[in-house]
Formats: sequence, structure tokens, C-alpha cells
Amino acid sequence: MKKAYLFIIGLVILSSGLRAQTFCPTNLLTNAQFSNSLTGWSQYGTVPTATVLNAQNPCLDTFLIMQATNNSNCGVVQQVMMRQDSCYDLCYCVEFPFSGGAFNAKLTIAAITPGITVTQLLTGSFTPSQAQIIDVVTATTGFPPYTRCPGVFTATGNFTGFVIVNETIGAIGTDVRVDNVCLIPHPCEPDCNNVDANFTYTVGPGYTVNFTDVSTFNPGDVLSWSWDFGDPPSGINNTSTLQNPTHIYPGSGVYIVCLYLNAIMTNGLSCQDTFCIDLILYPVGQDEISGINLILSPNPAKDHLRIDGNVEVEKISLVNIFGQVLLESKVNGNTVLIPQSLPNGIYSAIINTDRGRVVRKLLINK
Repeated sequence: MKKAYLFIIGLVILSSGLRAQTFCPTNLLTNAQFSNSLTGWSQYGTVPTATVLNAQNPCLDTFLIMQATNNSNCGVVQQVMMRQDSCYDLCYCVEFPFSGGAFNAKLTIAAITPGITVTQLLTGSFTPSQAQIIDVVTATTGFPPYTRCPGVFTATGNFTGFVIVNETIGAIGTDVRVDNVCLIPHPCEPDCNNVDANFTYTVGPGYTVNFTDVSTFNPGDVLSWSWDFGDPPSGINNTSTLQNPTHIYPGSGVYIVCLYLNAIMTNGLSCQDTFCIDLILYPVGQDEISGINLILSPNPAKDHLRIDGNVEVEKISLVNIFGQVLLESKVNGNTVLIPQSLPNGIYSAIINTDRGRVVRKLLINK
């Protein structure tokens, strides 16, 4: 959750330019200058007294005024669609007018989902998918109007409301004035969290394993791959820098295979991620019986699995990349139910048939 705090103890220097007025080509908000009335906005808070007034100064024109309410709060909300993991830019004009005495007030701007009350918002009683604090300004003395741009942020939920609240802390507060609110979609900066190494594989004759890179990354990233096949006796053949390499193993066994992914993002930063599995190779003739035709579907599987082929299936076991058996089930007909508690991931499906044991690779992705 992103929070931006500004503690005001005196006059604030005006930011350069009227960005909220001029840099707002695709505003998601209606009546961002609060012209005429609160069109598009509804009262939000314990004291529904927000109104619109006129002024003549650099960034306030026809502005929203949220009154000081003595240990209470006053605000407005507008319906707006903000998608999770999408990025947005915010600018607005704000003023804490001089009241002639000390005060303690706080402006909060946030995004919410339906049902989040002002009390939940101001006390932090919400999850990242329910609400997100976009900006906070606290003040103990007045300051003149200025354009404030807290910066680009990433939505943590699918939000449907944009709220502005003036909270009076204590018995003495001050009105807060807001105008020219600009909320626009913005391209997200490249993020290392989007770089995720992953691969699948198929086993061919003679312990030949074909690896396929299925990593995810940011658009425009420059990638490089480094593989370790877990077979040190093979010498220089134990590693590869190909995206989709092939390795011939000496025989059956468990081999730890790792993909080391490096991504250079468009902003020049370098990201690394690693994905390793326990590759289980069974003795030839023990797991693949000549003439058996066995297909698992769907693959990736979600809540069920069909096993079709020319043999009678008795039992299936799912083994994760750490060699742990997470599911053992008898097969009734040709369908197996996948419990919701089974984690997503790559599994070795060990299938006992009336003609021997067969091993297939299965991806669970609920």
C-alpha cells in the first residue's frame, strides 16, 4: 500500500507549473474542477457538509471546500473504475486556509471498493484489495494553494470509488480546499516482480529431456538464460545458455535442474530469478511400456483430470518438484477430481495401469 505523507509546519513553496490544470488529457474524474456544483460526486464521511465555492488564485477556481468538523470528518466520493495492478498518476490543487490559530487536520485521498466506510478508511481497517491510501497531507498551520503531485501509483485492487476526506484531529481543525483533481492512467514502470523464471520439459527416448522456457517478464526486457541440468559428470554439457536446450542424461534418477533468468529492463536495471525442479527419470521399460497410448487432459488442469488411453488405469499419484507425493487416488472410470487444497505447480503424474507404470508431466493451474 502506497502512502505519501507531507508534514506542514509553515508556508509551502508552490510547485512549478499548473500541472493539474494543463496535464490532464484523459481525466477519469467528472467535474474535477468542481464547476457549478458537486456533479459526479457524493458526500462521504460522518459530516456531509462538503460544498463548492469560488476563488481567484493560481490553482483554485471553483473549488471543493470540506469543513473542519471537530473530531470528525467531511468528504466526497466519485464512482470511478481503477483496475488492480494498473498504474495511475494523480495531481490536484490543495489549500489549508489560515484560521488565525493552531489546528491539527489531515487530508486523505484514497481509492475504495463498495462498502468501505470512512471509519474503516481512516483507521486502516481494510485489506489492500478493499482500499488504498493514495496521498495524505497533515497540517498544523495554514498554507496557500499549490499544485501537489504525489506521483504514479499502482492500484492494489479493483477499485470503484475515489474519495477525498478532511479529518479534524482534536477539537480544533481547519477547512480544506481542493480543486483541479487530475487522475489519469499511466504506463507502469518495469518491475522486477514481473520477472518470473519457469520452464516445462518433455522426456524423449534414451533419457533425452527437452526443456522449454515459459518465463514471464516485462515487455521490452532483454533476456539471457543460464541452465544447470544437475548432471555434473557431463562436464561442459551440464550447462547451457540456450533459451530452449536439450540434455541427454546417463540414466534414471533424480536430477536437480535450475534455470537462472536475467532480464535487463528498459530502464537499464537488471533483474534475476531462479526456478528449480527435481527431475525424476524412471528406468526405461519401467515407466514407459511399448504400445501404451495415454493422454492426460486438460493439461494444465484445474479441478479435474481425464485419463484416456488403451489401458485400464488403476491409480494415479502426483509428485511435486521436491519429490513429495501430494495426491494418491484410485481412478473411477477415467476421471480424477483435483482437490482445491492441491497447490499450483508442475507435477510428475505416476499412473499405474494393468500393463505397468506410466509417467506423465502435469501442470496444475487453478
